[in-house]
Amino acid sequence: MDKRYIKYFDGYREAYGLADFEHEEAKIDPESGKKRPVYRWNFEPLTEEIYNSHVEGKISIGIQPCNTDKEARLGVIDIDPKDYADFDKKFFIDKIQEFDLPLIPVESKSGGLHLWIFIEEFMSAKDVVSFLTNLLPLFKLKPNTEIFPKQTELTRDESTGKIGPGQFINLPYYGGERKGLNVDGTSFTLDNFLQLVEANTVSREDLKQITEGIDRKIYEGVNGDFIDGPPCMAVLSKLSKEKNFDGKDRFMYNYHVLVKMKYPDTWEDKVKNAPVKYFEEIHGNAWTDQKLKSKIKSWAKTEKGYTCNQDPLFEHCKKGICVKKKFGVLSGSKGSYPGLTNLRKIEIFEEPEYEFDVTKPDGIGKATVHCKSIEHLNDQRKRRNAIAKAAGFLPPLIKGDAEQTVMDELYKTQTTVSPPIGTSPKEKLHDVLHTKINGPKATTDAAFKTGSVLIEEGYAYFKFDKFYDRLKAKDWKYKEEKTGRMMESIYKSCDVQFLDQKRFPTKEKGKYTASVKNVVQINIKDFEEVPIHHTKIKHKTEIM
Repeated sequence: MDKRYIKYFDGYREAYGLADFEHEEAKIDPESGKKRPVYRWNFEPLTEEIYNSHVEGKISIGIQPCNTDKEARLGVIDIDPKDYADFDKKFFIDKIQEFDLPLIPVESKSGGLHLWIFIEEFMSAKDVVSFLTNLLPLFKLKPNTEIFPKQTELTRDESTGKIGPGQFINLPYYGGERKGLNVDGTSFTLDNFLQLVEANTVSREDLKQITEGIDRKIYEGVNGDFIDGPPCMAVLSKLSKEKNFDGKDRFMYNYHVLVKMKYPDTWEDKVKNAPVKYFEEIHGNAWTDQKLKSKIKSWAKTEKGYTCNQDPLFEHCKKGICVKKKFGVLSGSKGSYPGLTNLRKIEIFEEPEYEFDVTKPDGIGKATVHCKSIEHLNDQRKRRNAIAKAAGFLPPLIKGDAEQTVMDELYKTQTTVSPPIGTSPKEKLHDVLHTKINGPKATTDAAFKTGSVLIEEGYAYFKFDKFYDRLKAKDWKYKEEKTGRMMESIYKSCDVQFLDQKRFPTKEKGKYTASVKNVVQINIKDFEEVPIHHTKIKHKTEIM
């Protein structure tokens, strides 16, 4: 195994991701005809042997770039086009050359592109993500484009003490696939690729200089109105005079937000002159005197902020710069709604739960927000409270089209997540329930009272509180009431019932001396273990 591969593809080493093509739930993609793997974590240390197995094409692995010190030495822009047939990889390769960026394009498993950056030493994972985020507009990529590391801090489960590894990025050079690309679109051998990585590995100072250069270029030559305002507006002020510029109305709206803060006494005059100044059109065109007068009258009564989540602003968003500007996104009286991205539908029960990432007010940090149901996700007030709990700030209330736009953009990022095999709550519940039903049987009322199982006419009966205690010992996090509802939902065919009138039977039929107990009733047909028959070997020759 080439030690350079292990050196550069480094991150969290206590587990690694697997794209399991052999899993029973792996399906064929109807569009591509290729097998879609089941993605899961393997909670074993990442070793040289594992790396080697990946390169040889035996297993497909991925890594979490962020380590337990909140640091990373690599990052990835993950480009997944809507239409792979018309996907132009050369456009991104040319942009890398045009701006002399230290990015290495690699074909992804899905047929898209991964733009990799490698850093000389571990540095703040937040800074790595911030650097790559600032590059998105150069490639005409929207701010919700996936960037790895997805997590800039690995959290520890308080109840188990275990690290949650988050999400992994698939590594290149799996077998003969996922190769790095040259300037002409041809692929590299692994050795040539590692030489290229070595030549393009950058320092922290290099990243800082590249970022500062991009930031200067954004504001270069713009009108003074925009110098201390959002970078997206600075860019749009340069594009606004182009014939095909599609976004005049939103430009004007956000321009009024900017100048209203910057020039509170003369903002109306600024707005009146803007169509001619920025669109080179007379008032007899789209923005007539009458329209301007009406808009100014309406805008004078509102205190709303920038429409950051709407195009054309959204596609040119550079929030990391914007939050530092005097009249940027955080300067408005009510502020702007934060970016919500990376929606995950977590299929753990019939009713899935949801998680998404929210950008913190600093424009760099992100927090993971959990919603226990689709109703929780779609209810703005509940969602705001969940954001406040997870990220430490309360977004503003938004209405109408703005609310719809925010959620539309969030749903565009949705992926479905299945927990690793054996770790889902459903599997854990079944495992404990199976062990319970096939465990010690109650032969006395005392045993029944303390939690042993009574089997009667194909049904198991046991005390729920004792069963719940066993679940909690397995790091179960759901309350008793919800656990009961889960059992009723999952095991409908097993006639699950919660009884408040059950006694332990006496030897004499129809007579009971035992007290009434609250118990669970469940049909054991799906829990009976297959008996293993042992054949006694009488002589060693029978082994042959």
